[in-house]
Amino acid sequence: MALWKRAGIYYVKLSSPDGTLLRRSTGSTDRKQAEEVHDRLKAQLWDLAHLKRKPKRTWDEAALRWLKEKAHKKSLRDDVTRIRWFTRHLRGRTLDQVSRELIDRLISRGLAKRSDRTKDLYVALIRAIFRKAMREWEWIETMPAFRTYARSGKVRVRYLTHTQAEAVLARLPEHQREVVLFALATGLRQRNILDFIWDQVDLDRRIATIGDGDTKNGEALGVPLNDIAVAVLERQQGKHRRHVFTYKGRPLRTANTRSWRAALKACGIRNFRWHDLRHTWATWLRQNDVPTWVLQELGGWKSESMVRRYAHMSVKHLQSYADQLIFPVTAAPSAKALESQKPADSATGHKSGHSRGRPSLHLVVSN
Repeated sequence: MALWKRAGIYYVKLSSPDGTLLRRSTGSTDRKQAEEVHDRLKAQLWDLAHLKRKPKRTWDEAALRWLKEKAHKKSLRDDVTRIRWFTRHLRGRTLDQVSRELIDRLISRGLAKRSDRTKDLYVALIRAIFRKAMREWEWIETMPAFRTYARSGKVRVRYLTHTQAEAVLARLPEHQREVVLFALATGLRQRNILDFIWDQVDLDRRIATIGDGDTKNGEALGVPLNDIAVAVLERQQGKHRRHVFTYKGRPLRTANTRSWRAALKACGIRNFRWHDLRHTWATWLRQNDVPTWVLQELGGWKSESMVRRYAHMSVKHLQSYADQLIFPVTAAPSAKALESQKPADSATGHKSGHSRGRPSLHLVVSN
C-alpha cells in the first residue's frame, strides 16, 4: 500500500488500468482513515477495469495536464496565474465536485473588485480545461455551463483621434515617441515592436517580417512599411547593431512606462491601454475605407470575426446600395409651402383632422 504523510496529511498512490499513476490526498491525518480512502480508490479502479466506469479525476490532475500540454502557449504565464488562484480553492476536489454555482461563488467573492472582462478570462480558462477533460481526455461525461459575466460578447475597441494622438506624441520623450509612432504606423503589438531587430527589416523593399514563432496566431507576418514607419526606422539606424528601438544604447524592455501614463493623463485620456494603439491603427485604416479583408491580412488576424469589430467605422462600400432607394417625386415640398397650405386644407379637411390636400410621399425600392 503506497501511503505517505506530508504536512500532517496522508496521501495515496495508485496505478489505474491504463497505466496512469494517480496521486491523491486523503484529506485525513489518521492512518486508518487514509487506508479506507485507499481501499475505496482501489475499488473504483476495479470498477473502471471491469465495469468500464471512469475514475474520478481531481482538479489538480486536470490543471497539471493542461499546463503540460499548453507549455508552448505565449500566454502560459497568464494560465499559471489563474490556475494558481483556482487551485487555492479547488485543491483536492474531484472534477464532478466543481459546479457552476461553486465557480460563480468563488469568482463573485474573490474577484469582486475586478472587471467583468477579467472575470470572464478566468471563466474561459476553467471552461477550456473542462472541455478538454470531457472531449479529449474523456475524464468526465458532462461539464458545467459556467456563467459569463460580461453583459455582451462585444470585444472592446478603444482608439485615439488624430488630435489626441498628436497631443500624446508631443508629451512623450523622443525614444518613446518613436515607438508609439511606429505602433500607429504598423499596428504591431508591443512585444513585436520591443523585440524588433534589424534582421527583420528590408528598407529597400519597404517590408518588415515577423517570424511564425513571434506572432499571436503562430503564423509569419509580412508588414508593409509606409512612409511614417520608414522614417522612424531611418532615424533609428546606427543607434544599435542589433535592436531597432533603444534607450541610452540598451534595448527597450517595456513601453507601458511612467512617461506614457503621464502623457495620457496630461491629455485627459482615460481607459486607454498601450495595446489600444493597435485598435487605433485599425480604426484609422477602416475610416479611410480599407476593406476588412485587407485589414485582416495587414494585422495578421487569423479569424475574420476579429476584424469585424472595426466594420462599422466605414460604410462607403454600402453607399451604392443605399442609393438604390428611389423617390418617385423629384423633391418634397418645403416646410414653408406646407405652412401656406394649412388654411385651405382646414376648410376642406377630413372630420378626423387629416388634410385631404396634404401631399403624400411614397418610397419605392427598385429591384
